[in-house]
Amino acid sequence: MTTTTGRSHTDPEPLDASRWQHLRARITAQGPHSNRNARNLLITTTFALVAIGLMMVLSASSVELVAAGASPYDTFVKQLMWAVIGGAALLVCAFIPFRAYRKLSWLILFGSFGLSLLVFTPLGVEVQGNRNWIQVGSLTAQPSEFLKLSLIIWGGAVLARKAALLGHAKHMFVPVAPGAAIGICLVVAGKDLGTAMVLALIAVALFFFAGASPKLFIGGIVVGVVGTFLAVVSSENRMQRIDAWLHPTADGMADGLGYQGAQALYGLAGGGMFGVGIGQSRLKVNWIPEAHNDFVFAVLGEELGLMGALLVIALFAVLASTIYRISKLSDDLYITYVCGGILVWIIGQAVLNIAVVTGMIPVIGVPLPFISYGGSSMIALLAAVGVLISCSRATDRAAALAAAEQADATDGPAGRPATSGFGLVRR
Repeated sequence: MTTTTGRSHTDPEPLDASRWQHLRARITAQGPHSNRNARNLLITTTFALVAIGLMMVLSASSVELVAAGASPYDTFVKQLMWAVIGGAALLVCAFIPFRAYRKLSWLILFGSFGLSLLVFTPLGVEVQGNRNWIQVGSLTAQPSEFLKLSLIIWGGAVLARKAALLGHAKHMFVPVAPGAAIGICLVVAGKDLGTAMVLALIAVALFFFAGASPKLFIGGIVVGVVGTFLAVVSSENRMQRIDAWLHPTADGMADGLGYQGAQALYGLAGGGMFGVGIGQSRLKVNWIPEAHNDFVFAVLGEELGLMGALLVIALFAVLASTIYRISKLSDDLYITYVCGGILVWIIGQAVLNIAVVTGMIPVIGVPLPFISYGGSSMIALLAAVGVLISCSRATDRAAALAAAEQADATDGPAGRPATSGFGLVRR
């Protein structure tokens, strides 16, 4: 007796082979069910990172607030407020039909350019030497954070629309390369080299996923490296930071521009394997300025130890795997480019931040996604997760439509071929 698949009940597959096929099916499974699982894991991992971030912001900021005579919960409450607003942005972006992003991509890009230009108006304010902020009343925002997502949505839409022409260099790079260059120049004009590097990384990722030839791809990287070099040598402050990184033990370095980096390493070393305990960090007690910002990973490493730091890194790895999974389950090139761009943005920025804190690269001033304090960053990142959910929902709709079309094709009346509304046989 055989099953409908033709396999005999009396001649089962070897156990090892069936286990291997089951594992392979779990990895390569297609369809709404596996897509829904990826979406749920994306949401769970994101909120786990946000929860850890809120806990670390509270721990890292409370001591200095008490010393200043303020409530120890002030910074935490602000970050919680931004997380709630970001959660609302996530929901809005998740339920916007994905095709709407393609239609509105140019408007989204120009809107981000307009916001970025506001930093050079009276609304713009300078924070720690960078003029990348705008302030309206008591509220401040960093437009360049939203520029990252806008570049991904717009660049992905343009490249997907021109997919058949991307074998030609002019179609591959125009207009995406000039658009990215404008955004990068706006950020560099505000003296924020770290954010400019992240934008450049996003542009490189878009070209990579679009299939740029090795020569063009390497050429673009060379241009980016040369641009970064010129930006560094043109600034005395950046050159001093490079010197502090290259010679961390030189006289005065640990008390000057190398101070934050040196203190971060002390904190990580003091955490040991399992940390000193949540809230027990010594680093945050006036040893490192604004420990809840770009160097919050150092406080995390001290309080939660190597195991806590590895947990956060593992969560980012799961997040990357999940975004890749959402992309893989779709046949839409636009979804592939958007997912790839967001993946490189979040993971690339996390790698840069952790590399700075651990002393692997000079201080460049990029926050740790979902964990460092910052309203603009939190809202933009959660909005990006919402866009990913919209991608996943679009895949579900496409799968449902394909299933319905297949059912119509096989269930035509009286055994006749199923036809469209115009009487044409469906293929």
